[in-house]
Amino acid sequence: MSSVKTAEEKMIQLNKRRSVRVVIKIPVTVFGQNVEGKIFVEETHTETVNAHGALIHMEKDIDPQKPALLSNTKTCMEVQCRIAYRKEIKKGQLEIGFEFMSPLPRFWGINFPPEDWDPSERKKATVLRGPALHSKKGGNK
Repeated sequence: MSSVKTAEEKMIQLNKRRSVRVVIKIPVTVFGQNVEGKIFVEETHTETVNAHGALIHMEKDIDPQKPALLSNTKTCMEVQCRIAYRKEIKKGQLEIGFEFMSPLPRFWGINFPPEDWDPSERKKATVLRGPALHSKKGGNK
């Protein structure tokens, strides 16, 4: 069997994600630095999230060589990230890929994350049992 990959196999491998993306708008605050070294804060929201980070549209330019701090406004959690992707989508509008240093599926506060995020952290169904209507000891006859 040949170890040479076809162009199609290479594209499939490039498009594989470590965890499923979820399209959801979650309010976040980005603390970062621009290329001149000036620190800034921008309130925005996610476009997509996964256990490894998020894709976020921003107005302020961020230095892709510097770490950034991402704060989830809903959960009040903060995490240091690296910039994995940066693209200007139109004048004054950037698409930035933030990557966590290690997977954090609970960072987003999603109740039912996809199966591949971390099965040990998924909520399991529980059966709620109310008080017995009729007690066996000394019950009504």
